Amino acid sequence: MKKIKRFLLSFLLIPFFFAGFASAQKPDHKPLNLVFDDQIYKLNFEVNPNLITKIPRYFLVIGGKEIELDFGKNISRKNDLLEIKTTFEDGISPEYLKKFFDEFLSVKSDQNTVIISRDEDGKINFAGNPVSGYDIDFDEFYFLVNEAFKKGVRYVRIPAKKSFSKVIVKDDELKKRGIKEIITIGESNFAGSSWARMRNIQVAANLYNGQIVKKGQIFSFNDILQDVSEERGFTQELVIKGNKTEKEYGGGVCQVSTTAFRAAFFGGLEIVRRRSHSYAVPYYKPYGLDATIYLDVQDFKFRNDTDGDILIQTIVDKENSTIKFIYYGTMDDREVEIEGPFISGYKKAPAPIIEKTDQIPVGERYMVSYAHNGFFARWRRKVKKDGETEEYILDSNYRPWPARILEGVPAEELEKQR
Repeated sequence: MKKIKRFLLSFLLIPFFFAGFASAQKPDHKPLNLVFDDQIYKLNFEVNPNLITKIPRYFLVIGGKEIELDFGKNISRKNDLLEIKTTFEDGISPEYLKKFFDEFLSVKSDQNTVIISRDEDGKINFAGNPVSGYDIDFDEFYFLVNEAFKKGVRYVRIPAKKSFSKVIVKDDELKKRGIKEIITIGESNFAGSSWARMRNIQVAANLYNGQIVKKGQIFSFNDILQDVSEERGFTQELVIKGNKTEKEYGGGVCQVSTTAFRAAFFGGLEIVRRRSHSYAVPYYKPYGLDATIYLDVQDFKFRNDTDGDILIQTIVDKENSTIKFIYYGTMDDREVEIEGPFISGYKKAPAPIIEKTDQIPVGERYMVSYAHNGFFARWRRKVKKDGETEEYILDSNYRPWPARILEGVPAEELEKQR
Protein backbone atom coordinates (compact mmCIF):
# COMPACT_ATOMS: atom_id res chain seq x y z
CA MET A 1 0.00 0.00 0.00
CA LYS A 2 2.24 2.77 -1.22
CA LYS A 3 -0.44 5.43 -1.09
CA ILE A 4 -3.56 5.64 0.99
CA LYS A 5 -5.86 8.52 0.15
CA ARG A 6 -9.15 9.12 1.91
CA PHE A 7 -11.46 11.96 1.05
CA LEU A 8 -14.62 12.91 2.94
CA LEU A 9 -17.09 14.52 0.55
CA SER A 10 -19.94 15.29 2.92
CA PHE A 11 -19.55 18.56 4.77
CA LEU A 12 -21.56 21.26 6.53
CA LEU A 13 -21.44 24.65 4.83
CA ILE A 14 -22.26 27.35 7.37
CA PRO A 15 -22.24 30.99 6.15
CA PHE A 16 -20.25 33.56 8.12
CA PHE A 17 -19.18 37.12 7.37
CA PHE A 18 -15.63 38.37 7.36
CA ALA A 19 -14.92 41.14 9.86
CA GLY A 20 -11.18 41.61 9.43
CA PHE A 21 -10.54 44.82 7.47
CA ALA A 22 -11.86 48.16 8.68
CA SER A 23 -13.69 49.54 5.67
CA ALA A 24 -17.05 51.07 4.88
CA GLN A 25 -18.03 48.01 2.84
CA LYS A 26 -16.93 44.80 4.54
CA PRO A 27 -16.34 42.01 2.01
CA ASP A 28 -18.21 38.75 2.44
CA HIS A 29 -15.53 36.08 2.91
CA LYS A 30 -17.22 32.83 3.84
CA PRO A 31 -15.28 30.04 5.55
CA LEU A 32 -13.29 27.70 3.37
CA ASN A 33 -13.53 23.99 4.17
CA LEU A 34 -10.33 21.99 3.70
CA VAL A 35 -11.39 18.40 3.05
CA PHE A 36 -9.13 15.38 3.12
CA ASP A 37 -8.68 12.11 4.92
CA ASP A 38 -11.67 11.64 7.24
CA GLN A 39 -11.56 15.17 8.61
CA ILE A 40 -12.59 18.71 7.72
CA TYR A 41 -10.60 21.78 8.73
CA LYS A 42 -12.34 25.13 8.49
CA LEU A 43 -10.58 28.37 7.59
CA ASN A 44 -12.81 30.95 9.28
CA PHE A 45 -11.75 34.38 8.12
CA GLU A 46 -13.93 36.16 10.66
CA VAL A 47 -12.10 34.47 13.51
CA ASN A 48 -8.69 34.64 11.77
CA PRO A 49 -8.64 37.87 9.73
CA ASN A 50 -4.84 37.70 9.37
CA LEU A 51 -5.33 34.87 6.88
CA ILE A 52 -6.38 37.52 4.36
CA THR A 53 -3.96 40.02 2.89
CA LYS A 54 -3.77 42.40 -0.04
CA ILE A 55 -2.05 40.76 -3.00
CA PRO A 56 -0.76 42.94 -5.88
CA ARG A 57 -1.59 42.20 -9.51
CA TYR A 58 0.47 43.70 -12.36
CA PHE A 59 -0.76 44.50 -15.84
CA LEU A 60 1.15 45.60 -18.94
CA VAL A 61 -0.84 48.37 -20.66
CA ILE A 62 -0.53 48.37 -24.46
CA GLY A 63 -2.89 50.34 -26.64
CA GLY A 64 -5.54 50.49 -23.97
CA LYS A 65 -5.39 46.76 -23.35
CA GLU A 66 -4.19 45.22 -20.11
CA ILE A 67 -2.12 42.04 -20.10
CA GLU A 68 -1.56 40.48 -16.69
CA LEU A 69 2.08 39.87 -15.83
CA ASP A 70 3.61 37.32 -13.50
CA PHE A 71 6.78 38.81 -12.05
CA GLY A 72 9.26 36.49 -10.44
CA LYS A 73 10.37 37.28 -6.94
CA ASN A 74 13.73 38.61 -8.14
CA ILE A 75 12.51 40.61 -11.16
CA SER A 76 12.21 44.39 -10.84
CA ARG A 77 8.76 45.79 -11.42
CA LYS A 78 10.15 49.18 -12.47
CA ASN A 79 10.48 49.84 -16.17
CA ASP A 80 10.67 53.34 -17.63
CA LEU A 81 9.83 52.13 -21.16
CA LEU A 82 6.69 50.15 -20.35
CA GLU A 83 3.46 51.18 -18.66
CA ILE A 84 2.73 48.78 -15.83
CA LYS A 85 -0.49 49.07 -13.85
CA THR A 86 -0.75 47.72 -10.31
CA THR A 87 -3.96 46.74 -8.52
CA PHE A 88 -4.59 45.02 -5.19
CA GLU A 89 -7.11 42.33 -4.31
CA ASP A 90 -7.87 40.17 -1.30
CA GLY A 91 -5.97 36.90 -1.16
CA ILE A 92 -4.59 34.35 1.26
CA SER A 93 -1.52 35.30 3.26
CA PRO A 94 1.22 32.69 2.69
CA GLU A 95 2.75 33.52 6.08
CA TYR A 96 -0.38 32.95 8.14
CA LEU A 97 -1.53 29.98 6.07
CA LYS A 98 1.85 28.37 6.78
CA LYS A 99 1.23 28.78 10.51
CA PHE A 100 -2.15 27.08 10.14
CA PHE A 101 -0.58 24.35 8.00
CA ASP A 102 2.18 23.64 10.51
CA GLU A 103 -0.23 23.52 13.45
CA PHE A 104 -3.06 21.44 12.02
CA LEU A 105 -2.03 19.66 8.83
CA SER A 106 1.68 18.87 8.70
CA VAL A 107 1.58 16.02 11.21
CA LYS A 108 4.94 14.26 11.16
CA SER A 109 4.30 10.55 11.46
CA ASP A 110 7.99 9.75 11.86
CA GLN A 111 8.14 11.54 15.21
CA ASN A 112 7.01 8.37 16.96
CA THR A 113 8.96 5.22 16.15
CA VAL A 114 7.30 1.92 17.07
CA ILE A 115 9.50 -0.95 18.24
CA ILE A 116 8.07 -4.48 18.07
CA SER A 117 9.78 -7.30 19.98
CA ARG A 118 9.12 -10.56 21.84
CA ASP A 119 9.86 -11.41 25.44
CA GLU A 120 11.23 -14.71 26.76
CA ASP A 121 7.71 -16.15 26.95
CA GLY A 122 7.05 -15.38 23.29
CA LYS A 123 4.66 -12.51 23.98
CA ILE A 124 4.72 -9.71 21.40
CA ASN A 125 5.42 -6.28 22.86
CA PHE A 126 4.94 -2.83 21.36
CA ALA A 127 6.88 0.28 22.38
CA GLY A 128 6.05 3.75 21.08
CA ASN A 129 2.91 5.54 19.99
CA PRO A 130 1.90 4.75 16.39
CA VAL A 131 0.47 7.77 14.59
CA SER A 132 -0.52 8.73 11.08
CA GLY A 133 0.46 11.86 9.21
CA TYR A 134 0.17 13.50 5.81
CA ASP A 135 2.57 14.25 2.99
CA ILE A 136 1.42 17.59 1.54
CA ASP A 137 3.40 19.99 -0.64
CA PHE A 138 2.82 23.44 0.87
CA ASP A 139 3.24 25.33 -2.42
CA GLU A 140 0.53 23.22 -4.04
CA PHE A 141 -1.59 23.51 -0.89
CA TYR A 142 -1.31 27.33 -0.96
CA PHE A 143 -2.14 27.51 -4.67
CA LEU A 144 -5.33 25.45 -4.23
CA VAL A 145 -6.48 27.40 -1.17
CA ASN A 146 -5.79 30.79 -2.73
CA GLU A 147 -7.55 29.88 -5.98
CA ALA A 148 -10.57 28.55 -4.07
CA PHE A 149 -10.69 31.75 -2.01
CA LYS A 150 -10.54 34.04 -5.05
CA LYS A 151 -13.22 32.10 -6.91
CA GLY A 152 -15.56 31.85 -3.94
CA VAL A 153 -15.36 28.06 -3.70
CA ARG A 154 -16.69 26.86 -0.35
CA TYR A 155 -14.48 23.79 -0.05
CA VAL A 156 -11.30 22.42 -1.51
CA ARG A 157 -10.15 18.84 -1.47
CA ILE A 158 -6.47 18.67 -0.59
CA PRO A 159 -4.44 15.88 -2.22
CA ALA A 160 -2.63 14.20 0.64
CA LYS A 161 -0.69 10.98 0.96
CA LYS A 162 -1.13 9.08 4.21
CA SER A 163 2.02 8.22 6.11
CA PHE A 164 2.63 6.31 9.33
CA SER A 165 5.17 6.04 12.11
CA LYS A 166 8.45 4.29 11.40
CA VAL A 167 8.54 0.69 12.62
CA ILE A 168 11.51 -1.29 13.92
CA VAL A 169 10.92 -5.05 14.25
CA LYS A 170 13.36 -6.86 16.54
CA ASP A 171 12.05 -10.38 16.00
CA ASP A 172 13.32 -12.46 13.08
CA GLU A 173 10.19 -14.62 12.87
CA LEU A 174 7.94 -11.58 12.55
CA LYS A 175 10.21 -10.18 9.85
CA LYS A 176 9.96 -13.43 7.88
CA ARG A 177 6.17 -13.22 8.12
CA GLY A 178 6.22 -9.78 6.49
CA ILE A 179 5.67 -7.68 9.61
CA LYS A 180 7.68 -4.56 8.91
CA GLU A 181 5.50 -1.45 8.66
CA ILE A 182 2.09 0.03 9.47
CA ILE A 183 -0.37 -0.57 6.66
CA THR A 184 -3.50 0.99 8.20
CA ILE A 185 -4.95 2.46 11.38
CA GLY A 186 -8.59 2.48 12.52
CA GLU A 187 -9.85 4.75 15.28
CA SER A 188 -13.11 5.57 17.08
CA ASN A 189 -14.20 7.66 20.05
CA PHE A 190 -16.20 6.43 23.05
CA ALA A 191 -16.54 9.72 24.94
CA GLY A 192 -19.55 9.68 27.27
CA SER A 193 -19.42 5.94 27.89
CA SER A 194 -20.28 4.55 31.31
CA TRP A 195 -17.60 2.87 33.43
CA ALA A 196 -19.13 -0.51 32.53
CA ARG A 197 -18.96 0.20 28.81
CA MET A 198 -15.36 1.41 29.07
CA ARG A 199 -14.43 -1.71 31.02
CA ASN A 200 -15.88 -3.96 28.33
CA ILE A 201 -14.05 -2.01 25.62
CA GLN A 202 -10.73 -2.41 27.42
CA VAL A 203 -11.23 -6.12 28.17
CA ALA A 204 -12.24 -6.90 24.59
CA ALA A 205 -9.48 -4.79 23.01
CA ASN A 206 -6.85 -6.68 25.02
CA LEU A 207 -7.93 -9.92 23.33
CA TYR A 208 -6.87 -8.65 19.89
CA ASN A 209 -3.56 -7.08 20.88
CA GLY A 210 -0.77 -9.22 19.39
CA GLN A 211 -3.06 -11.36 17.20
CA ILE A 212 -1.69 -12.37 13.80
CA VAL A 213 -3.78 -12.83 10.65
CA LYS A 214 -1.93 -15.01 8.18
CA LYS A 215 -1.64 -14.13 4.51
CA GLY A 216 -4.87 -15.16 2.77
CA GLN A 217 -6.60 -15.93 6.09
CA ILE A 218 -10.05 -14.62 7.00
CA PHE A 219 -10.09 -12.69 10.28
CA SER A 220 -13.17 -13.42 12.41
CA PHE A 221 -13.88 -11.03 15.27
CA ASN A 222 -16.05 -13.57 17.10
CA ASP A 223 -13.50 -16.38 16.83
CA ILE A 224 -11.16 -14.32 18.97
CA LEU A 225 -13.82 -12.87 21.27
CA GLN A 226 -15.31 -16.34 22.02
CA ASP A 227 -17.44 -15.26 24.99
CA VAL A 228 -18.24 -12.22 27.11
CA SER A 229 -18.68 -13.84 30.50
CA GLU A 230 -18.09 -12.29 33.88
CA GLU A 231 -15.25 -14.76 34.43
CA ARG A 232 -13.33 -13.15 31.54
CA GLY A 233 -13.74 -9.69 33.04
CA PHE A 234 -16.82 -8.43 31.19
CA THR A 235 -19.70 -6.66 32.92
CA GLN A 236 -23.31 -5.82 32.06
CA GLU A 237 -24.14 -2.84 29.89
CA LEU A 238 -26.72 -1.87 27.27
CA VAL A 239 -26.81 -3.80 23.97
CA ILE A 240 -29.22 -3.70 21.02
CA LYS A 241 -31.17 -6.94 21.05
CA GLY A 242 -34.02 -7.30 18.58
CA ASN A 243 -36.30 -4.31 19.05
CA LYS A 244 -35.02 -3.53 22.52
CA THR A 245 -31.98 -2.01 24.18
CA GLU A 246 -31.21 -3.91 27.36
CA LYS A 247 -28.31 -4.80 29.61
CA GLU A 248 -26.17 -7.84 28.90
CA TYR A 249 -22.59 -8.86 29.52
CA GLY A 250 -20.27 -7.32 26.98
CA GLY A 251 -22.26 -4.20 26.16
CA GLY A 252 -19.95 -1.84 24.28
CA VAL A 253 -17.83 -4.50 22.56
CA CYS A 254 -19.19 -3.23 19.23
CA GLN A 255 -16.94 -0.20 19.75
CA VAL A 256 -14.04 -2.62 19.39
CA SER A 257 -15.44 -4.43 16.33
CA THR A 258 -16.23 -1.06 14.72
CA THR A 259 -12.64 0.09 15.16
CA ALA A 260 -11.26 -3.18 13.77
CA PHE A 261 -13.57 -2.75 10.78
CA ARG A 262 -12.44 0.82 10.15
CA ALA A 263 -8.81 -0.24 9.99
CA ALA A 264 -9.67 -2.89 7.40
CA PHE A 265 -11.98 -0.59 5.45
CA PHE A 266 -9.57 2.36 5.26
CA GLY A 267 -6.67 0.03 4.47
CA GLY A 268 -8.45 -1.35 1.41
CA LEU A 269 -8.64 -4.90 2.78
CA GLU A 270 -11.33 -7.25 1.51
CA ILE A 271 -14.45 -7.00 3.69
CA VAL A 272 -16.05 -10.45 3.96
CA ARG A 273 -18.84 -9.76 6.44
CA ARG A 274 -20.10 -6.60 8.09
CA ARG A 275 -23.46 -5.30 9.28
CA SER A 276 -24.43 -1.91 10.69
CA HIS A 277 -26.34 -1.42 13.92
CA SER A 278 -30.14 -1.29 13.94
CA TYR A 279 -30.09 2.39 14.80
CA ALA A 280 -27.50 5.14 14.51
CA VAL A 281 -25.41 4.92 17.68
CA PRO A 282 -23.75 8.29 18.48
CA TYR A 283 -20.51 6.57 19.54
CA TYR A 284 -19.89 5.50 15.95
CA LYS A 285 -19.70 8.82 14.14
CA PRO A 286 -19.14 9.40 11.28
CA TYR A 287 -22.23 7.32 10.61
CA GLY A 288 -22.03 4.37 8.28
CA LEU A 289 -18.65 3.12 9.51
CA ASP A 290 -19.81 0.84 12.32
CA ALA A 291 -19.76 -2.96 12.53
CA THR A 292 -22.08 -4.69 14.96
CA ILE A 293 -21.33 -8.14 16.36
CA TYR A 294 -23.24 -10.63 18.50
CA LEU A 295 -21.83 -14.03 19.37
CA ASP A 296 -23.26 -16.92 17.31
CA VAL A 297 -25.40 -14.43 15.36
CA GLN A 298 -23.46 -11.61 13.75
CA ASP A 299 -19.72 -11.42 13.03
CA PHE A 300 -17.26 -9.02 11.41
CA LYS A 301 -14.78 -10.59 8.99
CA PHE A 302 -12.10 -9.44 6.59
CA ARG A 303 -9.56 -11.26 4.42
CA ASN A 304 -5.84 -10.58 4.59
CA ASP A 305 -5.21 -10.05 0.89
CA THR A 306 -1.80 -8.40 1.38
CA ASP A 307 1.63 -9.82 0.57
CA GLY A 308 2.38 -10.91 4.15
CA ASP A 309 0.87 -11.65 7.53
CA ILE A 310 -0.86 -8.92 9.52
CA LEU A 311 -0.03 -8.19 13.16
CA ILE A 312 -2.68 -6.37 15.21
CA GLN A 313 -2.04 -3.85 17.95
CA THR A 314 -4.82 -2.28 20.01
CA ILE A 315 -4.56 0.88 22.10
CA VAL A 316 -7.29 2.16 24.43
CA ASP A 317 -6.72 5.75 25.58
CA LYS A 318 -9.21 6.39 28.39
CA GLU A 319 -8.03 9.95 28.92
CA ASN A 320 -8.97 10.93 25.36
CA SER A 321 -11.72 8.28 25.03
CA THR A 322 -10.23 6.75 21.90
CA ILE A 323 -9.48 3.24 20.73
CA LYS A 324 -7.11 2.34 17.90
CA PHE A 325 -6.51 -0.78 15.82
CA ILE A 326 -3.11 -0.73 14.12
CA TYR A 327 -2.38 -3.33 11.42
CA TYR A 328 1.29 -4.06 10.71
CA GLY A 329 2.38 -5.94 7.61
CA THR A 330 3.77 -5.39 4.12
CA MET A 331 2.60 -2.54 1.92
CA ASP A 332 1.82 -3.20 -1.73
CA ASP A 333 0.90 -0.90 -4.60
CA ARG A 334 -2.77 -0.47 -3.69
CA GLU A 335 -4.32 2.99 -3.55
CA VAL A 336 -7.49 3.56 -1.56
CA GLU A 337 -10.01 6.33 -2.21
CA ILE A 338 -13.06 6.71 0.00
CA GLU A 339 -16.09 8.99 -0.33
CA GLY A 340 -18.88 9.48 2.16
CA PRO A 341 -21.06 9.52 4.02
CA PHE A 342 -23.95 10.19 1.65
CA ILE A 343 -27.00 10.60 3.89
CA SER A 344 -30.61 10.29 2.71
CA GLY A 345 -34.08 9.09 3.72
CA TYR A 346 -34.45 10.75 7.11
CA LYS A 347 -37.27 9.38 9.27
CA LYS A 348 -38.32 10.90 12.57
CA ALA A 349 -38.11 8.73 15.67
CA PRO A 350 -41.45 7.31 16.91
CA ALA A 351 -43.11 8.40 20.14
CA PRO A 352 -41.41 7.15 23.35
CA ILE A 353 -42.30 3.73 24.72
CA ILE A 354 -43.07 3.86 28.44
CA GLU A 355 -42.81 0.63 30.39
CA LYS A 356 -44.28 0.46 33.88
CA THR A 357 -42.30 -1.28 36.61
CA ASP A 358 -42.24 -1.70 40.37
CA GLN A 359 -38.44 -1.98 40.38
CA ILE A 360 -37.88 1.78 40.77
CA PRO A 361 -39.57 4.29 43.16
CA VAL A 362 -43.17 5.17 42.34
CA GLY A 363 -43.46 8.26 40.15
CA GLU A 364 -39.84 8.21 39.00
CA ARG A 365 -38.74 7.66 35.42
CA TYR A 366 -35.55 6.08 34.12
CA MET A 367 -34.32 6.51 30.54
CA VAL A 368 -33.33 3.07 29.24
CA SER A 369 -32.41 4.26 25.73
CA TYR A 370 -32.71 7.51 23.84
CA ALA A 371 -34.63 8.14 20.61
CA HIS A 372 -32.81 8.04 17.29
CA ASN A 373 -33.95 9.26 13.89
CA GLY A 374 -33.71 6.84 10.99
CA PHE A 375 -31.73 7.43 7.79
CA PHE A 376 -29.67 5.76 5.08
CA ALA A 377 -25.88 6.18 4.89
CA ARG A 378 -23.62 5.14 2.02
CA TRP A 379 -19.84 5.10 1.59
CA ARG A 380 -17.93 4.32 -1.61
CA ARG A 381 -14.47 2.82 -1.61
CA LYS A 382 -12.21 2.31 -4.63
CA VAL A 383 -9.13 0.14 -4.36
CA LYS A 384 -6.63 0.36 -7.20
CA LYS A 385 -4.24 -2.58 -7.23
CA ASP A 386 -2.20 -4.32 -9.93
CA GLY A 387 -3.65 -2.03 -12.58
CA GLU A 388 -7.27 -2.85 -11.69
CA THR A 389 -9.87 -0.88 -9.73
CA GLU A 390 -12.44 -2.52 -7.47
CA GLU A 391 -15.35 -0.55 -6.03
CA TYR A 392 -16.99 -1.47 -2.74
CA ILE A 393 -20.30 0.07 -1.67
CA LEU A 394 -20.92 0.21 2.08
CA ASP A 395 -24.59 0.74 2.92
CA SER A 396 -26.15 1.24 6.35
CA ASN A 397 -29.90 1.46 6.89
CA TYR A 398 -30.62 2.87 10.34
CA ARG A 399 -34.16 2.44 11.61
CA PRO A 400 -36.02 5.19 13.47
CA TRP A 401 -35.80 4.18 17.11
CA PRO A 402 -38.15 5.24 19.94
CA ALA A 403 -36.92 6.23 23.36
CA ARG A 404 -37.64 3.62 26.04
CA ILE A 405 -38.55 4.86 29.49
CA LEU A 406 -39.21 2.96 32.72
CA GLU A 407 -41.86 4.46 34.98
CA GLY A 408 -42.18 3.44 38.62
CA VAL A 409 -45.71 2.36 39.66
CA PRO A 410 -47.12 0.46 42.68
CA ALA A 411 -46.91 -3.32 42.47
CA GLU A 412 -50.71 -3.51 42.82
CA GLU A 413 -51.15 -1.56 39.59
CA LEU A 414 -48.99 -4.06 37.72
CA GLU A 415 -51.00 -6.93 39.13
CA LYS A 416 -54.24 -5.41 37.81
CA GLN A 417 -52.75 -5.18 34.32
CA ARG A 418 -51.77 -8.87 34.24
